[in-house]
Amino acid sequence: MNTQILSARLTLTKVALHDWELIRYIYSNPTLMEHIGATMSEEDIRRNFEKELAPWSLNSTHWLTWIIRETDSGNDVGLISICTRNREHLTAEVGFIILEGSKGKGYATEAIRRVFDFAVDTFGFNKFTAVCSEEHAASRRVLEKAGMKLDKVLPESTEIAGKMVNDCFYSLER
Repeated sequence: MNTQILSARLTLTKVALHDWELIRYIYSNPTLMEHIGATMSEEDIRRNFEKELAPWSLNSTHWLTWIIRETDSGNDVGLISICTRNREHLTAEVGFIILEGSKGKGYATEAIRRVFDFAVDTFGFNKFTAVCSEEHAASRRVLEKAGMKLDKVLPESTEIAGKMVNDCFYSLER
C-alpha cells in the first residue's frame, strides 16, 4: 500500500516510528483533546501507536493513520485516520486532529477530501462516517465542507472532561 498521499498543499504519510514524539504530544495535550476525550497516559499512547504502526487492511481493527504535513515547509499539521466500521457495506470512519498553529487554513478539509478519494480508489469504501461533539463547531464545519451530512445528534452520549456532551453523527456516500 502506498504510504504517502499528496494534495494541493499537503503530504499525508502513514504514521512511522519517527512520529512518536508528535503522536505523544497530540494525545497528551489537553487543548488538542478538549473535544475528543481525556488526555492519554504515555503507556496508552504507546500501545495505540504500536497498533497503528502495524500493516493495515480492510479487516484490521486498528486505525490507519497518516501524519499531515505542509508539502512546501514540511511542518507538521496534524493527523488523520480511517477505520473500517462495516466490511459488508465498506464503510469507514474518519477522524482528525489539527495542531493549534494550523487551524483555520483549510488543511483538515483538504486532507479529508483527499483521504476519501484515496480510500475509495484503494480499498473500495463507498461510505464514510464521523462523530464529533455538538459543541465543536470547527470540526462540524470541516465535516460539512468535506461533503458530509449530519444524520443525527445523540444527546449526552459521550463524557468529555467530566461532562456529558451531545454527539453529532455524520456520513457521506460515494
